[in-house]
Amino acid sequence: MIWVFVVLLVSWGNVGSSLLAPTALLPGGSPAFVAAGAGLSALALVVARAAGLDRSALGLARAGMWRGAAVGLVSGAAIAAAGILALQVAPLVTGAPVVYEPLRSVSGPELAAHILLFLPLATVLPEELAFRGVLVGMLGRTGPGAALLGSAAAFALWHGAVALATVDRTTLASTAWVAPAVAGALAVVFVGGLVLAWLRLATATLGSAIAAHWAFNATLLLGLWMLLPRPGGAG
Repeated sequence: MIWVFVVLLVSWGNVGSSLLAPTALLPGGSPAFVAAGAGLSALALVVARAAGLDRSALGLARAGMWRGAAVGLVSGAAIAAAGILALQVAPLVTGAPVVYEPLRSVSGPELAAHILLFLPLATVLPEELAFRGVLVGMLGRTGPGAALLGSAAAFALWHGAVALATVDRTTLASTAWVAPAVAGALAVVFVGGLVLAWLRLATATLGSAIAAHWAFNATLLLGLWMLLPRPGGAG
């Protein structure tokens, strides 16, 4: 059942993101992605029931939820801030700034709607329920090592098409850095999957992983948007 679920997840992530990409400027930023997220959540709950996972095994018990969420918020924001800093020094290696082009077309209200609505509903909640809830719950029966590595590997594979599309929409797309950038993006997602799974296990609640995932994405998007060069501005 674990391997069937992993295959379904990886296929869902790559095929779904490719098919729905034209509906959104930012990844996950459309009602179609929200509907897909609801479908993924439903699939995850069906698999959880079939696997005999209760609320505790899924990390959905109330005990420690808010404390874990606070830890996740701080952790996710701090890691994203470090990532933004790393991108600011990237020109020393790449020879040019790394800019995520779709952010140039996003207004402040549009970015706020994405961060507060589409990001949690289309991305964070369904992915966390599927990967750090159900998959970690099933793999955890084998041991914490399997839960960490297995869920992180599946999470990286899930993002294959997303990594390709994201790098293709940056200023690196027309340079020799495309392949290293895609490999680097997948490595970052794998490490991110490890961190999220570790938070889930260490705090015994899915709330920590949900909060960390949202805080990381929100901080990264907001930081990169604020640092964009603007006409007539100093940046």
